Amino acid sequence: MTFSIETIAQLDHSKEFAHLHQKFHQFNPLKVLRVDQFEIRHSNVLAWLLDPNENHHLGNFFVKQILSRLVTRQENEDKLVGIDFLSYMHASFSDAEIYREVKTHTSRYIDLVVVLPSHKLVLVIENKFHAFESLGQLDDYLEYARTVYKDFKVIPIFLTLRSDTPTHSEYLVLDYNDILEIILLHTELNREVMSESIFDFLMHYTAILKEELVQDEDAIQLAQDVYQSNKAAVDFLYLSQHDEFRKHPRYREIYQSVDGLSIVQMNALKRIYEKKKQTIDYIFKIGSSILHEAFLSFVQLEDLPADVYKAHAQVPNFILPEWLDFTDVIGKPEQGYWRGHGLIIWFERTWDERLKINIEVGPVPYENRLKLLNALETQGITIRPSAKLEGKKYTKIYTETLSIIDWANKQEVVTGMETLYHADNLKNTLRKIAKAVEIIENNLEQEVQEERLISERTYERFPQNPFLKFAQNHGIVSSLYRVGNKNASFLMTEFRELEKSFGVTREKWWWHDSTFTYWFERLRDDRLKLTLELGPLQADKRLKMINQLEESGIVFSAQSKLPTSRYTRLFSKSVFIENWNDEEELYREMVRLFEEDKNQELLEIIKSL
Repeated sequence: MTFSIETIAQLDHSKEFAHLHQKFHQFNPLKVLRVDQFEIRHSNVLAWLLDPNENHHLGNFFVKQILSRLVTRQENEDKLVGIDFLSYMHASFSDAEIYREVKTHTSRYIDLVVVLPSHKLVLVIENKFHAFESLGQLDDYLEYARTVYKDFKVIPIFLTLRSDTPTHSEYLVLDYNDILEIILLHTELNREVMSESIFDFLMHYTAILKEELVQDEDAIQLAQDVYQSNKAAVDFLYLSQHDEFRKHPRYREIYQSVDGLSIVQMNALKRIYEKKKQTIDYIFKIGSSILHEAFLSFVQLEDLPADVYKAHAQVPNFILPEWLDFTDVIGKPEQGYWRGHGLIIWFERTWDERLKINIEVGPVPYENRLKLLNALETQGITIRPSAKLEGKKYTKIYTETLSIIDWANKQEVVTGMETLYHADNLKNTLRKIAKAVEIIENNLEQEVQEERLISERTYERFPQNPFLKFAQNHGIVSSLYRVGNKNASFLMTEFRELEKSFGVTREKWWWHDSTFTYWFERLRDDRLKLTLELGPLQADKRLKMINQLEESGIVFSAQSKLPTSRYTRLFSKSVFIENWNDEEELYREMVRLFEEDKNQELLEIIKSL
């Protein structure tokens, strides 16, 4: 290849290039200051957010959210022993001390150290926004912290863009998706009381994180289109400013042309490149992706139909064609999940230059998901207990990696994909998945029949008359209650009033979609039970309500405060009924359960909202 000014001029006149360049160059003052380019500046922002005494008005919200995120991440489940996270959830960290660039005994520098004296707790945070881990640094940081803070509990944290695995087994994993979600949650909850300047700063910072983390499919497609039409110009501009690709055979001819340029020509190229650096870098990264090209060859070799794969530039993904038949059994996942199927396989390039294949169970309806995970467990696939909790959405059931020596060699990557895909362990996993789905399918019809038989044997309609008397004597109008076959549910007028401040539920809940609900039910052992529950409001409104209830003394678990949580039981009590045909006894017990001191206290607090 020889240098050609015409190819660069054509790139400059490309409409697609102009659109993409405009996308990347919307005004952001933090980009002007180049905060997005340097890891140290991200650490400065984190230090500011972590300090409860700073002017962001988050208080200790950010510290608490960091700790709760560590608990909810699956990768950390085995590392939480001996750490009393529950007590930290409700603690005050107003005495937090934040230190930047802490020099160790070996003259290395820890990015962030958070000292919480009143709780004898130290967080050691190694921040890797783009950089890679250095040999021995994690051991060094942990040893230093344990030496300096002898009587403290030290929690080491490995913070990366996309959940990279640390080499040190004691480090807990955190990524910038967590940081992004914490900031967005704070701004949603507190927008009305935040100053404009703080809000604007956080919005500019989250925009930078979104550029790095959120896959913009339009931008990816534009980059691929521009690269296909202007490959010579993009390669030449990019490689002329980057010597790290000189060892790659595929670029040898380009570097020969670069070396033949005069100083004047090199300076001109540098000016052109610097002016549109981010756009050119993005196009080269996405358009020249060997992972993308190799995957297209892989799907041809495996004869995969177009509707079961996506040749994504960074995470090419697919499902087995035969998995399309599983939808009726495992259900459909939440909208926007990969290929619209509850199971997915994808390849990725890891931070340490390995090729990785993953299989994951996605966010299908909870009952279906639980059945699938249990069935997979019977087939010998290890499933963490936390994966079965309601609210969990993603569970990796298989992962394997392979070393790639030359990432510029497409054929080596294709061979790696084939090797990983045809490995015996993966074949066994696919067989186990098929058997698990078959087990669920065979049990469905049997379960339906058994439920029908049980219903026929045990069906007794919930007694209507005692409840109607209860409703009348407690001023509950007919529009605020429903009597069903197995229970009677009702609202207080105040529950409806709270909808004005907290909205209605984000999904169908009972028959009313309100904030709280009560219900009486007949249990199989002949007890009468009364329950009061908070429903699945929009996440920000739900958390706002919980915070207000906590201020009044009601205790909530950390799980209840997660954005994915839906139901929280506030009161539940039951009483044995000797004779379900005695309507007077039933009425008396309904009144007694409802007038329990704890229930009445809760009701008064709710009314005060």
